[in-house]
Amino acid sequence: MQNFQKSSQTLIIKKRLFGISILIFIGMLIFIYFSYQTFTVSLENERKYQTQNLSSSAMGIIQHFYHLELSGEIKTNEAKKYAIQALESATYGKTGYFWINGGSGELLMQPYAPERVGINQIDWTDANGKYIFREFINKAKSGGGWVSYSWPKPGSKDEYPKISYVSYFEPWDWVLGTGVYLDDMQKSIFRVVAKASGILFAVFLVFVAGAVAFINIFVSQLENLAIRDVLTSLYTKRFLFEVIPDILRKSLRLKDKSLAVIFMDIDHFKRVNDNYGHSMGDGVLRSLGEVIFAETRADDYCVRYGGEEVVVVGFYDDLSAAIRAADRIRTSFEKQIFIADRSEFNVTLSAGIAIYNGECETFEDTLERADKKLYEAKTSGRNRIAS
Repeated sequence: MQNFQKSSQTLIIKKRLFGISILIFIGMLIFIYFSYQTFTVSLENERKYQTQNLSSSAMGIIQHFYHLELSGEIKTNEAKKYAIQALESATYGKTGYFWINGGSGELLMQPYAPERVGINQIDWTDANGKYIFREFINKAKSGGGWVSYSWPKPGSKDEYPKISYVSYFEPWDWVLGTGVYLDDMQKSIFRVVAKASGILFAVFLVFVAGAVAFINIFVSQLENLAIRDVLTSLYTKRFLFEVIPDILRKSLRLKDKSLAVIFMDIDHFKRVNDNYGHSMGDGVLRSLGEVIFAETRADDYCVRYGGEEVVVVGFYDDLSAAIRAADRIRTSFEKQIFIADRSEFNVTLSAGIAIYNGECETFEDTLERADKKLYEAKTSGRNRIAS
């Protein structure tokens, strides 16, 4: 009887443990289900948000070359070519890329379908019969937004469901788009669900941390394209004006330092282009960027201000220290040897320096004074520094 009671109690405990296990299992399934649903929505929203940001960064690149066109520094065809080259190489992840089509439907850039480039796609339909290029154009011209459709993945002829964010650049009649394949997004979610277990929460946190880092890398890379000059890798003029408030706040903290603007310009740069071609001119500009990176500090702001003009903004002990910094750049650049048509030549630069005086001027005033000093250096013989 005692053994029977013991056996009965054991059976009851086992049943309870089994019941608890079932409840835990059901609870885990419910947790996994709601986690899956929540994570799916969250990931979709995050990917769409990041994709839209990438599109904005890419549009910034197009606007940069358009401004160079407006300023007369490059021709319209060159501006469009450089913009396409920059965005064509800006692929991200395994299947992330940008594409451009004209307002009438002609495909202007598609890094993974070059055979379609130059062909009008206005009457092309996807596997579901949707005239997707018509929808791209209509959506972009109405203010931009999301379009769902089917399109082959890179390296595949099969079409997969995809969503893309499209926007319109009216001056060139361009429709810019980039998107994400839905099954790729689902696969990443299922990988997380497959690992769900007693350490599901820990795995989930690791995944989120990795996903955030992964996305931040992509954002960082395209932002870099937006804030860095494609040719020289120096910061853009637009970026300089965006960080001016930060620079001025730093100048208030570093009261023992002088905030200096070094305005530089390559001497007789037009002769380089005229005598040796624009390709060699680009090489000279790239070399100047390399010299500036080598001769400046990590916290200096080195900016391609426009054409062959470069601005370096930094904090120095005094004006003499800023002059020495500018002279290091000038001397190093003068030593660069360029070869064209089996002949060697070198190029010089001139610089103007101004120290920011926050009590009686704006930072823009300091830039203007440095530019005037550059003019003095030019008019007094070039290959020198005026301050």
